Amino acid sequence: MQSVAARLKSHTANMAHEPVLQRDKHVRYWQRCHKTYLPSVYTSNDSTRVTFAYFIISALDVLHVPLSAHDGTAIRRWILGLQHPDGGFCGSPAHMPAGQQPGSINGSANLAATYFALLLLGAAAATDDEARAAFACVRRKKLLRWLRTLQREDGSFGQLVWDGKAMGGHDVRHSYFASCVRWMLRDAADQEDINLDTMVAYIRQGQTYDGGLAEASDHESHAGYAYCGVAALYMLHRPCNERRDALKRGVAHDESLISFLIHRPFDYQAKEEEADEVGENYIEAKLGQLGLCQASRHPTHIGYNGRCNKKADTCYCWWVAATLKMLGSLGLVDADSSRRYILDITQHRIGGFAKAVGRPPDIYHSYLGLAALALLDHKELKPFDAGLCCSLDMARKIALAREGADGARETSFDEDGFWQVAAQAYKE
Repeated sequence: MQSVAARLKSHTANMAHEPVLQRDKHVRYWQRCHKTYLPSVYTSNDSTRVTFAYFIISALDVLHVPLSAHDGTAIRRWILGLQHPDGGFCGSPAHMPAGQQPGSINGSANLAATYFALLLLGAAAATDDEARAAFACVRRKKLLRWLRTLQREDGSFGQLVWDGKAMGGHDVRHSYFASCVRWMLRDAADQEDINLDTMVAYIRQGQTYDGGLAEASDHESHAGYAYCGVAALYMLHRPCNERRDALKRGVAHDESLISFLIHRPFDYQAKEEEADEVGENYIEAKLGQLGLCQASRHPTHIGYNGRCNKKADTCYCWWVAATLKMLGSLGLVDADSSRRYILDITQHRIGGFAKAVGRPPDIYHSYLGLAALALLDHKELKPFDAGLCCSLDMARKIALAREGADGARETSFDEDGFWQVAAQAYKE
């Protein structure tokens, strides 16, 4: 088998050729994920099944593979069957026993599942008319009340509600999910809302000494947290011009944040990667290999890490580039060398992308690898939305669903008889 170093040398010698996205292999990979059983390693993640469903359906969308009418209907029925009568969506049918009544089970619905469920309802729409009706059976008012219950006094959001209180870590990822859900469902006429001032203040207090974002200013900064914090602020007032105001108020030192982000890419060296026998992603062989590239040579392959002194990981190209995009600084990314790293180093022979060299592909990194390539304008992929983490085409459907929900305000299902209708549709 040809070593990574040998492959890299070959690619370097032939820089005139753009690396190739093996589109057909990626389509087959995602279709296998959609139509057949996932490998046994995913069994322990059954509670997040709706997350995997979103990555699969959205990946096919980015690859220009349309859903069949049957699949669109099946997705919609499945998602509506996961809707909790007290608001929100569950992550798996295992959390949604048949015949569940309002108030009967604590913690069944969670914030992440709700975000992915709403996106899937938009993805299932085949036409603009279907997109406008995508949220027609969503219990909008109850969901928004549930969302307000998830917010704590300090502005952070929990993951689920238990005995009327927000539970789960103080995690800025939850702030991102909350901001997106609010944007997708809230009507301009709604008088009640989450506390935006405390939410912005909570994100602001997480900026650390090195400019990055974390759960708190004395914690370790992380590119994933940076994305979630910036995207949460970005989505608060989308598509209004006020979004820049939210970013300005929520990021105390934007230049320091940009500096933190542009120090995440580094010149990828295959020989050092192969010499490092540590299997997990916590140790970099030599600190000198990290940081910005030597001025005397232009890097052929740029990898990204999420924190200082870590190894390259496919997903961080997305977290870093998307954050810079929302900050208006995507031009600081070396798109060619970044694409080359993903396509030459972590693209797998069976399709999908691995976390790092020598690993098998997995759903999470395969999706975010595609997302990064799409954001960096790969010609074979749909243009991508940095805030919603989906194609611009899917984001347009979500915007139509928002408009449809605003026009309808409340359907007849919202407060009376919805659960019986949705449960019956799920059974059928």
